[in-house]
Amino acid sequence: MTMGADQNQGIPASLTIENVKEWVRARVTQKRLHHIAGVANLARRFALKCRCDPYLAELSGWLHDACKHVKDKELVAMAEQQGVELSEIERTHGHLLHGPVAAGLVRSELGVTNQAVLNAIFEHTLGATPMSDLSKVLFLADCLEDSRPSDYTDPIWSALDVDGRFDMDGAIVVACEQNLKCLIEDGKPIHPKTVAVRNYYLARVRQRE
Repeated sequence: MTMGADQNQGIPASLTIENVKEWVRARVTQKRLHHIAGVANLARRFALKCRCDPYLAELSGWLHDACKHVKDKELVAMAEQQGVELSEIERTHGHLLHGPVAAGLVRSELGVTNQAVLNAIFEHTLGATPMSDLSKVLFLADCLEDSRPSDYTDPIWSALDVDGRFDMDGAIVVACEQNLKCLIEDGKPIHPKTVAVRNYYLARVRQRE
């Protein structure tokens, strides 16, 4: 599958979904590939519900976890080499960098320069303030992919569908709150960005009420 002329800005004309699948398949386990495929399919579905290109959503979904199995120390080294500004928590918990590092690798190895796609990959774990519709789509698709436990996903699904409205901002608030709950219960450190993203989108939701 290739893209139409209106979709290919910043995406090499020769790059197809099949090419991307092969590139990703060589980097991840079969279990991770199943998750990635689910995220890509869900991202495409979500994109059709908002002002977002479904091809770019699917492409971002296939690429988002390409560096998931890279070791923490290597992720930190790769992020530094790519010029990513690192916080202390990212230096000590390098797995948080798999999105930013994947974005850099997608640019250097696949020639993707579409900034919306690169941002979506970069931001999919922690979110950002603000996020584009494409970034929101990928962030939520990653949270809601079928392998996630239902006690985690059910509140997010409920927030996403409010009286028939596709409410990504409200769902992001709940997703961040679910993430915070899991981190606290597991005794893990919390990245300040998770709190910042939750507060930013909570304010957006309250402003429209």
